[in-house]
Amino acid sequence: MYYPKQLPYLLDKEFKENIEYTEYKVKEIEEYAMCIWTMKSKKIVEKTIYNYILPDACIDIVIDFTNKTICFAGFSKETIPFELKKNIDYMGVRLKPSSFFILFEIDAEKVMDNQVDYLKIEKEKSLESIFNAKNEEERIDILKNYLLTKIERNNNKEYIDIVDELYYNPKDKNVLELAKTFGYNKRHLNRVFKKIYGISPKVLLNILRLHLCLTLLAENKALDEIMNICGFYDQSHFIKEIKKYTGYSPLELLEKY
Repeated sequence: MYYPKQLPYLLDKEFKENIEYTEYKVKEIEEYAMCIWTMKSKKIVEKTIYNYILPDACIDIVIDFTNKTICFAGFSKETIPFELKKNIDYMGVRLKPSSFFILFEIDAEKVMDNQVDYLKIEKEKSLESIFNAKNEEERIDILKNYLLTKIERNNNKEYIDIVDELYYNPKDKNVLELAKTFGYNKRHLNRVFKKIYGISPKVLLNILRLHLCLTLLAENKALDEIMNICGFYDQSHFIKEIKKYTGYSPLELLEKY
């Protein structure tokens, strides 16, 4: 199952000293959401530090308890440095690729690589009650129940399952192969993917390959084996792609992780 590895924060000493980041897998919503996550400062952060977020094709609901704001945000193009300072208290839901489109019936392209206010997307149900929750457990429960109401009304998993299939076979797939599978020409396939996933088929395949590489690196697989599984036929390209997104070469990641 596709589960993106957000490695940079694990390798950043300053982040780990100042911020507590936790992911909770919630069984009732796991088919549509990878996790509910929290990010809190251990103390008042006096200088700006950064959480580097890798592109993952996911759209998150992001709640800022300090400033009492809620938004949708997704990243697909490059690693984003997210600024953190003072009192940090965030919670979010990492929706699986296509879940935003399925649950909210809005083109994912409108949110991907963007931040959109919650109320511009959700017209039916407010999440404001979460700001009055007494503790983290109550916050998680409010988010879980909110998503369950969306899932009950829109429960098509077809596009979610497609991502899992592509994730495990990245070297056997390209845009032409996908077009044949769907019975579309390349142009129409591109339109469909941007609507459902917020990105083109090529970008989705590249993101899935990146995160499969990181997963295999974390499992201490040999570099040659990773290259073969992920479809890299050129070592320099493999090194360049990993370094472009993480700031480290594959060997450096192995050593640090």
